[in-house]
Amino acid sequence: MTIAVRRAGLADQAACIRIFVETVTATFPHEPDAGKTAAAYADSVIGEEQWVALIDDQIVGYISVYWPTNFIHSLYIVPGFQGRGAGRALLDEVRKRAKGDLELKTDKANARAFAFYRQLGWRVVGEGMAATGPWWRLRWAGGIL
Repeated sequence: MTIAVRRAGLADQAACIRIFVETVTATFPHEPDAGKTAAAYADSVIGEEQWVALIDDQIVGYISVYWPTNFIHSLYIVPGFQGRGAGRALLDEVRKRAKGDLELKTDKANARAFAFYRQLGWRVVGEGMAATGPWWRLRWAGGIL
């Protein structure tokens, strides 16, 4: 199994939409249907840089970063490919490009994602509430992912 990471292009958007819809549907079953659409995906990546992860030449995940604040807005891996290193590879790529600390939010209900980030050294720096429920704000302040 080979994992590759590259910057996403226009030709990758259909795959990113599919990954977004599939992953949000599987991970957040109570999310309103309006949050599981191509339009919701498009709204979620405005002004952000995206990178894709490929396993054996198949796009299996993406990360979306808003560089003005070093904020990772999205990290989605197709459920059947989670746990194989694609998420870590995407985080590694973004970490190399970050100028300062990185931050992200993860829903408290998404215990698997929270454990993943904590295992990689991210620390809790805040929490809040959204329409979809409570979340943690995490920061990565350096080191090896």
